[in-house]
Amino acid sequence: MQTLEAGGPGPKEIDRQLAEAIDPWLEHMRWRPDFEKWRNGRLWQETKQKRTLEILELFMSVAGKKGTGLKGLRVLDLGCGMGGLSVALAREGATVQPYDYNPAYCQITRLRGRRYDLELNPVNGGGEHLPFPAGHFDIIVCMDVLEHVQRPEDLMAEVGRCLKPGGLLYITAINRFAFNDPHYHVRGVNWLPRRLATPFLRLTGRFKDNSRFTDRQTLEEMHYFRYGQLPRLARHNGFVRTLEMGELEWGIIPSPARTKLSSAKGWKALVASGLRKTRLLGPLYRLYRFGYKGTYQLLMIKPA
Repeated sequence: MQTLEAGGPGPKEIDRQLAEAIDPWLEHMRWRPDFEKWRNGRLWQETKQKRTLEILELFMSVAGKKGTGLKGLRVLDLGCGMGGLSVALAREGATVQPYDYNPAYCQITRLRGRRYDLELNPVNGGGEHLPFPAGHFDIIVCMDVLEHVQRPEDLMAEVGRCLKPGGLLYITAINRFAFNDPHYHVRGVNWLPRRLATPFLRLTGRFKDNSRFTDRQTLEEMHYFRYGQLPRLARHNGFVRTLEMGELEWGIIPSPARTKLSSAKGWKALVASGLRKTRLLGPLYRLYRFGYKGTYQLLMIKPA
């Protein structure tokens, strides 16, 4: 574990250093036809967080914390990556602790904060052993992390320990049967037995070479989940309630804030509205969630 030291470059120098630090981590994605646009999104990741902030607002509302906002709340960004969300949360007034296994990402997060005169202090370490006291955080955000840790059960136990009573965990997990794999961007690979995954990825040309980045995992090494496993994992670690974003978004779990976040537009909204009047929306959504959906977004609530 290490806490990165502070410095003081100017704005243009920060932008240059950020691009220099980020670019090596993007090279494996040059197959994308929209690579330059996608790269720009990574360089300015903090400006792309509106939806995530709205999801947190919705989850707080459902948990009975409506109207409190993020200002003054102590938030752990567990697996902060390149720091876009940490910076966005800090700009909303939250007291943010960025934390990541990759020291290069910690440095990128610090640089990104300095664009806005934010002195973020990322901590480098693993998710299974968090160096924070019990009951320290109001909210823990853990996005795109659970699949990468060695022991997901230990991570869940640690976030439960570090949350205050009544605290919220916003966590994502990858669907074991996701049609389009979120990491390799290959359709159908998760419908195969895992022993066939690497040969299939090599055939598609999307297998990631581990010789340059030694922390890069193969698909067989990552932890994907069936949806039913996640509430059980939450209960086992002391969380009293688990909500899934898709069910809130589509109105399967009623929420007054649902329409603000609805992904259904135009004809999709009409179809969803029609199905909502029948008993079909829930079963159809759960079928989609089982064998197609890529990433589960979950709110877990610790007992008060």
